[in-house]
Amino acid sequence: MESLEDKNIIVTGGSGLIGQEIVKDLEKKGAKPIILDIVDINTKDSRFYFCDITNKESVQKVIHQIIKEIGYIHGLVNNAYPRTKDWGLPFEEIPLESWQKNVDIQMNSYFFVMQQVLKHMKKNRMGAIVNITSIYGVVGNDFTIYDGLNMNPPAAYSAIKGG
Repeated sequence: MESLEDKNIIVTGGSGLIGQEIVKDLEKKGAKPIILDIVDINTKDSRFYFCDITNKESVQKVIHQIIKEIGYIHGLVNNAYPRTKDWGLPFEEIPLESWQKNVDIQMNSYFFVMQQVLKHMKKNRMGAIVNITSIYGVVGNDFTIYDGLNMNPPAAYSAIKGG
């Protein structure tokens, strides 16, 4: 495996629970994570850029800013998890518009971020992209592991992660 030493790697959703662990792991391996998120957790060792990946202009602006300030993007980890406020409603109660919005903001946001970063990577003839998915994109949700947490399996989750 190629070294990650001094590699600039974008992590969307880098302020979230999984994102923070990805950032820590990249730092341990010598990479220089660049966090794109709508929440700043005041990381001291990583670079933070506000970015709403569901907003085309926000993505374009921040990628341009990163390239201008840092120079190279060596990698992208698409990890962000945008969703509507009614995420997790019981299946029978999910409005079609909510289902459509969640599929749109999650799948299409990953696509657009990849598209913008890939332009830079192709120009520099280097880079790698990782999209975080879930086993629940292949098999049905086993919510017995969340007993006692008052959670419903989000119906769109499996479709989105499978996509």
